[in-house]
Amino acid sequence: MENQTTATLEKYARFQTEGKELTATIRMTKFDTELKSDVLMLDFDGVLAYVPREEFDLRTITTSFVPYVGRKIRVLVKEVREDGLVICSRKMVQENKRAELVQHMVNGDSVTARITKFVKFGAYVSANGVSFLLQNEHFADDYTSISEVKAIGDEIEIKLLRVSQNGNLFAEATEKHKSETVVNLELFERDQVVIGTIRNIKPFGVFVCIAPNLDALCPVPEEAEIETGMKVQFRITKVDNDEGKVRGEILRVLAEQQEEEIL
Repeated sequence: MENQTTATLEKYARFQTEGKELTATIRMTKFDTELKSDVLMLDFDGVLAYVPREEFDLRTITTSFVPYVGRKIRVLVKEVREDGLVICSRKMVQENKRAELVQHMVNGDSVTARITKFVKFGAYVSANGVSFLLQNEHFADDYTSISEVKAIGDEIEIKLLRVSQNGNLFAEATEKHKSETVVNLELFERDQVVIGTIRNIKPFGVFVCIAPNLDALCPVPEEAEIETGMKVQFRITKVDNDEGKVRGEILRVLAEQQEEEIL
């Protein structure tokens, strides 16, 4: 039995050297006092294997591990201990996938990503398990919010925009969304109040998108704290039909719940 165990551990040590990915079912979760960490317990051919919390994901995961019990997990062997315990890492698998995908995209390749979460300035999308931030301004020419025309689970073809200093990945749509709406300035007149989205903030003023392909310029509000992507109430103070320009002022920032249906 000892020879069998030794041979098995040597096999997993070889897997570690070769970088072989392994798939197993998560049997249970518990807090390990020796590792001082929550762990997921795997069973490889009778060999006990743990995935510590810090090796579970590229992101810092603080939620319970209970929902993962019974699910499949793909890992790499990180360490084979003398006491027979095998330490595995899902995080290392993600790092390898991320590096491979980024390299392809740096070379100009585009990938199909799926929308996983909306945020006020865009959406998080995932391609091959790798997360990217797609901002509204890099999704549409007219700064249409992604959430206005897409749903969670929808697919978007993306290419790599940049990698931030802390390693976050930013994407842009391969083909930017174009609204079919044609703006007629005759629809707008002084003192109208419309809903708008803050597109850009400059020292000299704020650009607010009040209709597809139409940005209105206004002063930076003195009292309200504003950010790109915020919805605002916007009052029109001037419409210049000859130059195709609209001027106005921000009345107030709209809270997210104020966009819900009035019952």
